[in-house]
This record gives sequence, structure tokens and C-alpha cells, in this order.
Amino acid sequence: MRGAEAVVERCSVIGLPAVRKSRIAKKYRVGALDSMLRRNRTRSEARLLNRAKLAGVSCPTVLEVDEFSIVMTLIDGARPEMDSVQAHEAGSILAKLHKNDIIHGDYTPANLIESGNGIIFIIDFGLGFVSNDIEDKATDVFTMLRALKGKESGSGKNKISASDSFVAGYKKYEKSSSVLERVKGIEKRVRYAF
Repeated sequence: MRGAEAVVERCSVIGLPAVRKSRIAKKYRVGALDSMLRRNRTRSEARLLNRAKLAGVSCPTVLEVDEFSIVMTLIDGARPEMDSVQAHEAGSILAKLHKNDIIHGDYTPANLIESGNGIIFIIDFGLGFVSNDIEDKATDVFTMLRALKGKESGSGKNKISASDSFVAGYKKYEKSSSVLERVKGIEKRVRYAF
């Protein structure tokens, strides 16, 4: 699979299924700058995956890191549909990340995988970084809320939006009220930007 920043391909490590994420060179950048950026982003992503794992978040385990690639455990599953239960879990996961000052940078359903046993894993920390800034955390929340817009589950009076479930899960983070207040400001800025 090829993305804007990397190529992800299956491989194996000591006979176990794994994936290799290789950052691709950008020909429009000066060579030395490109190498430095790819090297730093690769190392940063490996550190963030490890930090998330230590925070109790289900994510791939880093098996090997070299200059421009990371080999990690293969997470077998599918992108969650984001019903109310899955959305609540996604909010809880982000609460754990933010409690540990981990900013994902692209927190959407596209970067979640639900395994066969129902565990939701978070993947692709390529745009992530460490920050305790409320604005950075609010941007993560806003990104997911925007992706969940219009998704509902249940019927009749029991209908619940995925967004509401996500927020309920995120409220496990002790500073969630400050973050959610900042999300409102981001929504206003985005609305008037177009």
C-alpha cells in the first residue's frame, strides 16, 4: 500500500507476520533535507508507538527500526464502522494518548483497526508528536469529530450519534472539558475559513 509519505508492505520477522513502513524520498526536496526529515520522522514515529504502548494503548509493536523504515507487528482486522460502541472506545483511546501528551496528528477511523477479537488498535503515528498544548489535543478531537459527522447507531429514541459516543469516551481524560471547549473555537475558525 502506498501513501503520501510511505509505502507499507507485508513482511515477516522470525517467521511472524509483520509490516514494513518505508518512508519514500521526495524528489522535490533537497537531498540532505529530505534524508534528515525522513530519518527524524521515522525515529519519532517509532518512539511514539512505544510511548503509546507504555500508556496502555493497543497499537503495533515496533520490532525493528532503520534509517527510513519501521518494521512492526501486523494487526489483522478491518477499519471499524464507528458505531456507538466503537466510537466510545476511540474516545477512550484518545483520552489515554492525551493523558500521556501524545498527539496523533491524524486521528480518524482510517487510522484505527478492529481486530477479530474486537480490540481497536491505533496505527500510523507518522504525523504525531508530543505536546501538552490544549490546541494540539483539540485538533486531534476535532479531526475525529469531523470524520464521524452524521454517523448514528440505534433506532427511534435510542439513536445515539457516533460523535456523542466519542466525546463520552474522551471525557475519561481529566482535562477533556478544556480540550472540548477549544474544539468549539476550532470549529468556528474552520467554518469561516471557507
